[in-house]
Amino acid sequence: MSYKVHFDKKMVILSDKPEEAGDLPFYHFSYANVPKLLFRLENDEFPGLFFYHYDLNRAWQHFLKFFDVIHSAGGVIYNDEGRVLFIYRRGYWDLPKGKTEPGETLEQTAIREISEETGLKQVDIVRPLPDTYHVFWEGGRRKIKITHWFLMHTPETGRLEPTGTEGIERLDWLLPGDPRLRERTFNNVKDLLRDAGLSLD
Repeated sequence: MSYKVHFDKKMVILSDKPEEAGDLPFYHFSYANVPKLLFRLENDEFPGLFFYHYDLNRAWQHFLKFFDVIHSAGGVIYNDEGRVLFIYRRGYWDLPKGKTEPGETLEQTAIREISEETGLKQVDIVRPLPDTYHVFWEGGRRKIKITHWFLMHTPETGRLEPTGTEGIERLDWLLPGDPRLRERTFNNVKDLLRDAGLSLD
């Protein structure tokens, strides 16, 4: 197992398997060296980072202490035609998701956000998908968004219009192998499609 954390276009990997480092700079995880290394990463000294620790869960909990943690949930939604619902926002095809609200389960968050962002009403959760991790700066603080994903099915196939929220420009049902996704979507979205068993070819 490993944790893959996206820092814009760079990747930080935490793993208990040293062989997963590949070409990334390799460091043994310690609570003392993480802040310095993240600073150097964000100032373009590294193309990415690999942290090794034999106790991965412990290292991950320590790693999260360097961030404000935000939880969100969303879905990879497919219909009977084998198409997936994408949102187009800020120049990229993405998947509907949003922050959890107090008292919600992750499943409730995913369904609510999908309804709010796309207007889609009929969705059924098929199974959970792997979480994704994305780091960004906001209000002078470094934050990590942990997004909990679900594979979902809907019988709906018709055209959907953006609801006017979150800067969404358009909605479209795309085949996973659509050439627009090769250049204009995020690597974690491609990984999610593979995890969902949807071919990118």
